[in-house]
Amino acid sequence: MSAPASAAGPARPAWRSSRRSRSRAAVGRLAAARHGFERSLIALRRAALDAVDSGDLAILALRVCGERRLRAGAE
Repeated sequence: MSAPASAAGPARPAWRSSRRSRSRAAVGRLAAARHGFERSLIALRRAALDAVDSGDLAILALRVCGERRLRAGAE
């Protein structure tokens, strides 16, 4: 004769629920890592764009300074 089922449902072996909880924890850690990776990629892209933008401004500033020197030398 088998043991009666509990009110919550059939009893599961401890190793099965342990494996399931470890699996859920692993999925959660993977999702957190993916989210962190995506956030760091966004930050890296923004930093790269800022560097490009500031480089453009530096080139523009050098060009303006060069043109002013040329004009000052011509006068």
